Amino acid sequence: MATDSDIRRTASLLVEQYGEMAPAGAKIKADHLDANGDRAGRRVWLRVARATEELLSEERPLASTLH
Repeated sequence: MATDSDIRRTASLLVEQYGEMAPAGAKIKADHLDANGDRAGRRVWLRVARATEELLSEERPLASTLH
């Protein structure tokens, strides 16, 4: 199981490399894994997709704190 830290790190790398296309890329990866029967992998990559969307969002998530 991927940790939250793993998810955020992967999302950050995707955003750095692909910019606004990062969420789409993560969702495509999730679809490929699903097509191959890897449900757990699909769930992980959907978490990555959500994390990339949060990183690209101009709004701060409600549960976040500003340091």
